[in-house]
Amino acid sequence: MEPLIYYPRFEPPSENWLKFALLYFEEFRPIVPYDRRDHLSDSFRRIMDNTDLVSLIEPTYQDGNQATVDAILEAESIMSHPYLRSPQFRSINLTRDWRNPDNWRFLLYREKFSMDWIIFCEEQRIGRQVDGGIMIPEELAFVYMTYLAKRVGFRENAAIVTDDDKFDEFTNFSNVRRMPFERTQNFAKGLINLLIPRNLASIPIQRIIAFRNDNRERIRAFNAELNRMQELIGQGNAEQRFIDRYNHIYSEMTEEVIATGVGVLAIPFIGYLLIHNHATTTPEYIKESLAAMGAIWLGKCALHKALKDTQTRRYCKKYLTNLRSLG
Repeated sequence: MEPLIYYPRFEPPSENWLKFALLYFEEFRPIVPYDRRDHLSDSFRRIMDNTDLVSLIEPTYQDGNQATVDAILEAESIMSHPYLRSPQFRSINLTRDWRNPDNWRFLLYREKFSMDWIIFCEEQRIGRQVDGGIMIPEELAFVYMTYLAKRVGFRENAAIVTDDDKFDEFTNFSNVRRMPFERTQNFAKGLINLLIPRNLASIPIQRIIAFRNDNRERIRAFNAELNRMQELIGQGNAEQRFIDRYNHIYSEMTEEVIATGVGVLAIPFIGYLLIHNHATTTPEYIKESLAAMGAIWLGKCALHKALKDTQTRRYCKKYLTNLRSLG
């Protein structure tokens, strides 16, 4: 899975989202200025200290400057067509809402934007400067953080992800969501919910942390297999079909080895080696094994790939099995 830039907050407010991330994500990177790290909660720090899930990323001056330009242009568009754009934010007249000081409840820290953002917001009467940054409406804060996340994601060659679905219409309109990633993420959630015997909310997060650390290689394999099956997922491949696929993994391994031209008689021996000895995925070990059986060493690269791919699938199957133990 590619790196993920998380927004709009420093950390997810939902423990359930964090639990899902621990079971699925390779890594996600919240945008946190260095001087604001003391704002992180103890529970979030515990995840940072005990897993490899979270890696903080700081916005640069250029990130803030470009995000300011993009967000100003977007805010001007929204305010110029309030009745056209307001439904994207579940509002009737967003300009009117933004100009109500009672709605300025969200603090955007000064490290995230240029001075032009403060000038624009105060001239338009949609926010006020405070010591730490600027107080603005929730919708405007989400608009700004969307563009900041996009800039950081562009710089880091990463996708962006949010756990806030309140403004889905805006994120869809802004082409923030990438459908293959969204489909795969939803598919993974469905799998995890299908396999875990009880509600994820009832499982202590410390147990989820320990589970992640015990299954780290299997989570990588799980992601690799989801990526492999993205096209089928896009066609509506059901979660149970994905699980069933791994109940037949060793027959699939047999088919792959046959396809390399090794021969049927070699399959039981190679299968035994693969299952019982991880070293068999090295080309040297495979070559020696085949030579001992009198096989001609012609397709070693293809055979190595077949065995390596099957090992990944075997790890994935084991991960699906282990998820059931989280009950």
